[in-house]
Amino acid sequence: MALKDYVKDLTTFVTPTGFFDKIKITATNKEITIEGMEKEKEVILKGKFSKPLSELEGEFGLSNLSLLQTIANDPEFSSNDSTMTIVYDSKAGEKVPTELAYQNKSKSYINYRFMNKQLVPDQPKFLEPKWDVVVTPSKSNVQQFIWAANGLGSYEQYFIPKIEDGNLKFFIGEDDAATQRGGVVFATDRTETFDSSHKWKIAQVMSVLKAADTCDCEMAFSVKGAIQITLNTGVGSYRYIFPAKVR
Repeated sequence: MALKDYVKDLTTFVTPTGFFDKIKITATNKEITIEGMEKEKEVILKGKFSKPLSELEGEFGLSNLSLLQTIANDPEFSSNDSTMTIVYDSKAGEKVPTELAYQNKSKSYINYRFMNKQLVPDQPKFLEPKWDVVVTPSKSNVQQFIWAANGLGSYEQYFIPKIEDGNLKFFIGEDDAATQRGGVVFATDRTETFDSSHKWKIAQVMSVLKAADTCDCEMAFSVKGAIQITLNTGVGSYRYIFPAKVR
């Protein structure tokens, strides 16, 4: 894996969700972790790249994420003649990563500045609950959820997961309420029981599931009030955690 692979992966599976205006990177000789928190604290990101990089070490933040996206969307980005390097500075005797220097094969370039680690917001510690239901969503089930949500999303912004007759169903709107409502079967042949007193925002969960179309995806549910979607891309692993709202 190379630095460009990591930037491309991050700008494919993290920044397009629009959840985060700042992302924390911690790189050591053992691992590179990625953390973020949506401004209303409704989405938490805990991620990790598959391998450390010898040229990347330190703690810093990513902001101005649209500029990082611009770099990765360059038509010449994948060319072997397009280069990307980390620029370091020395502060108080410490070697500190300060920017990402990108130059494409046409010799056009962008220098993307990192945030100083002191300016990166504190990231929450997530005490992982017991996951009561774990599923691998099929593309057809995800498409059905998107279809129903696109139609009902203007009337109801939350969905409620529940297992009925061995089927994990997503109810959009309260069942039997005098409102526009519906539901989809998201997974079948379930032996668990799951009936939560919580609800989750449709748009946030959908935005991550849409990204799952090109990678491995696992979705976990806890009656304690959390949903976790894990995307495994081969380059990185990204855990999106969605704390619930009480119904």
